[in-house]
Amino acid sequence: MLVRKFKAAVIAAAAVASVAAVATPAEASNCSRGGGVYMCEYGVTSYKLPNSTQQEFVVGTDRAVWTRWTDTDGDWSGWMSMGGKAWSTVHAYDYDSADPWTFRVFYWDQTAEYWGRNRDHNGNWDPWTHYDTPLNG
Repeated sequence: MLVRKFKAAVIAAAAVASVAAVATPAEASNCSRGGGVYMCEYGVTSYKLPNSTQQEFVVGTDRAVWTRWTDTDGDWSGWMSMGGKAWSTVHAYDYDSADPWTFRVFYWDQTAEYWGRNRDHNGNWDPWTHYDTPLNG
């Protein structure tokens, strides 16, 4: 019985410690890329478009999603905030296989809720939308 209580206490302590680690972003280190600063632990997500241009996404120190892209000559734009409050890496995937120009970026927030933003064929972005799972549209 004492062993079971000890195991439960260790599990509870680990759960509290993991919540505290998520809630203290001050320990996060910052990286720079193309004149912008972002949170290193979330990395850089790249998405290649059909004309060989690409778009990059990072989580800024303000926890917003930031993006920049190349033109057809390979020159990079400046960074632009897309808003949001990310607590994870930004992911990108093709949600409409009929149109290779459309894709979704998504992240999880502090409460593990999934948020996504869709890009249309012309490069316009929908507002951030809460989804139940990454694959529903």
